[in-house]
Amino acid sequence: MSVINPLARELSAKIVYYGAGLSGKTTSLQAIHAAVRPERRGELVSLATESDRTIFFDFLPLQVQRVHGLGVRFQLYTVPGQVFYGATRRLVLNGADGVVFVADSQPNCKDSNLESFEGLRENMTELGIDLEDFPLVFQYNKRDLPNALPTDELSAILNRFGAPEFGTCATIGEGILPVLRAITKLVIRSLTEQQPAVRRQIIDGDEHEPREPEGIARSVYEISRKLSDRAEAQRSAPVPEVPPPPVVPALSASSHDSNARPATERLSFASLWPAEREPAVRAIEDAIARGDCAEAVRAATTLLAETTESLPGPHGGAAPGIKATLLGVDGGLYLRVCRLATMPREALTIADALLALHVLVSARLKVQLLGL
Repeated sequence: MSVINPLARELSAKIVYYGAGLSGKTTSLQAIHAAVRPERRGELVSLATESDRTIFFDFLPLQVQRVHGLGVRFQLYTVPGQVFYGATRRLVLNGADGVVFVADSQPNCKDSNLESFEGLRENMTELGIDLEDFPLVFQYNKRDLPNALPTDELSAILNRFGAPEFGTCATIGEGILPVLRAITKLVIRSLTEQQPAVRRQIIDGDEHEPREPEGIARSVYEISRKLSDRAEAQRSAPVPEVPPPPVVPALSASSHDSNARPATERLSFASLWPAEREPAVRAIEDAIARGDCAEAVRAATTLLAETTESLPGPHGGAAPGIKATLLGVDGGLYLRVCRLATMPREALTIADALLALHVLVSARLKVQLLGL
């Protein structure tokens, strides 16, 4: 489930490397991370378990087809291979836009490869996804071993859909980038077909059918437009030549119109939260409205941390950042908002405050979607 960041004009797509334990998933991502230019990649984050690791990072490739005018930032994840980490695997797969299945080419791994692939199919089915119609690439790893099974035999066991398949040696990076190019092409094609034309009209400004944003994009757009309109009105408002007349206290709505709306009604995300947290959300919105960017960022970061800390983790010691990314929140944006909270007050802008609100609302919507 891709996520649009209207401020950066980017679409975040999630690719999961899935397979049995020790098949080479982590090594593959480490090889990709090393191959991507430092300025185009995010931090490599690792979640260690007793015998496997879940790692992830994001990167923005230089030459990739745009999706309806949006640049595409890819988030790459691995999942634990062991059976007893099933809950973590499902959580990581949630919201995925593509999967690379990493199989171990050793003969004694035939059964574990098949078991892991069946687990992938079951998990995707639980998420309402038919793997046959989903972007999928097979990576047959450890081809350098003398006893490696023939790729034809691995294909007959696993690749029932005729998906692209590649032989690799992750320890030296051989074949890793062709796998990445294949899955990104499939994901781009899928996103291009799935994203409605309204997204292009919003971001690129289609003059023939002007439409307004939807979802989170609409909410951030509305706030930005209100702030912009308010600032423009203040700049263009003429200076009154005479003092305004004294303000006459208004009658209450109930005394003359039972259907009148409160004067303070405005767009608000507060209703997404439980009643006891609504004041905290409104405080963030109030800070943005009065231009107090530092307070808005600080309050949004605090509530974001509270939201992620309340989530069930793969194990008790999981950090909020780990939980946020496993939840499906853009890892790069999450880290960026955390860094904003440490910046000097005078360095923060309205765009920074809106970004913090955007990530906070994204996290809350995903919590609601998963029923956590």
